[in-house]
Amino acid sequence: MKICFFGVGGVGGYFGALVTKKFSGKHDIFFVARGPHKDAINSQGLTLKKSGGEELINVSPKLCTDNVSDLPICDIIVLSVKSYDLENAIYQIAEISGEKTVILPLLNGVDIYERIRKQLNKGVVFPSCVYVGTHIESPGVIYQKGGSCRVSLGKDPMYPDFYPEALLSLLNDSSIDFEWEGPVQISIWSKYMFIAAFGLVTAAYGKTLGEVLDSPELSGLTGSVMAEIKAMARKLDIPLDNDIVDISFSKAKGFPYETRTSFQRDVELKGKINEGDLFGGTLIRYGKELNVSTVNTEKVYSELLKKFG
Repeated sequence: MKICFFGVGGVGGYFGALVTKKFSGKHDIFFVARGPHKDAINSQGLTLKKSGGEELINVSPKLCTDNVSDLPICDIIVLSVKSYDLENAIYQIAEISGEKTVILPLLNGVDIYERIRKQLNKGVVFPSCVYVGTHIESPGVIYQKGGSCRVSLGKDPMYPDFYPEALLSLLNDSSIDFEWEGPVQISIWSKYMFIAAFGLVTAAYGKTLGEVLDSPELSGLTGSVMAEIKAMARKLDIPLDNDIVDISFSKAKGFPYETRTSFQRDVELKGKINEGDLFGGTLIRYGKELNVSTVNTEKVYSELLKKFG
C-alpha cells in the first residue's frame, strides 16, 4: 500500500513513527513536512521519544517532502495539521486522493469532517479523535508522554457501509490502540468540551489549569461554556453523559496545577496564528444555527481577541 502521513508534528509524527517502524519496506510510506523538521527527517530520520523517552524509535520514510507533486495517489492518508492549515492541506490532499482513498483526520474539533467534505468530494473520510500528549521537541524529534494514545474513529456518513479493514489492520499491527465506534461523535464532542472550554479560558485570561480551577469566577465561566457546548450537542442528538461537565472538571483536577493547555501554549507562542476559530468561532456559528445561546463563549472569545488588537 501507499500510505501518507500528511503533517508529522506531534500527533502525525507519533503515529507515523509507529507505522513506519512496523511496515517500512513492506509498504511505501511518505511523510509531508516542511522547513527544518523536513530537513532533519531527510538527513537523520524521524525520532520518537515514546513514553517520555523510555523507548526511542528512529524511522525513515520512503520520502519526506513538502510538495505533494512528488507523491503518488495514496491508499491511506493520515491527516494531522493545525486547523488553520486545514484548508490548504485539503487542497493538496485532493491531488493524492482517489475514489477509494481512506482518509483519517487526527485533528481537534467537532466540525472537522464538515470542513473536509466542504472541499473534498472523493475518498472515504472517517470522523475521529485522538488522545495523546506529544510535541515536536526539536526538528526531527517527537516527544510523547501522557494520554491514552488511543484513536477513536467511526463511519463516513457518505459511505456508511464502508468498513476500513486495511486501515484498522494497519493500526492493530502497528500496536496502536484504537476503537471503532458507531457513535464516534460522542467521543469527539466529549473531548471537544474539555479542550475548547479550558483552552479558551486559560488562553484568554493567561491562567494555568490549576489557577482556573481555584478561581470561582473562571471555573464558573468554564462551566458555563461547557453548558453551552452540551446544549448544542443535545440539539444535534448527540447523547453526551448527563454529568459530562462534572466529568470534565474531574479530569482537569488530575493535571498538575501549573499545566497550560495546548491551545494556550500556541497562543503564547504564535500569537494570532492559532486555533481560536476552531473553538470560539465554531461554537458561535453553531449557536446561531442551532438557536443556542453562546453568551459565555462570546465573552471569553472576545477577551482572547483583545490580545491581538
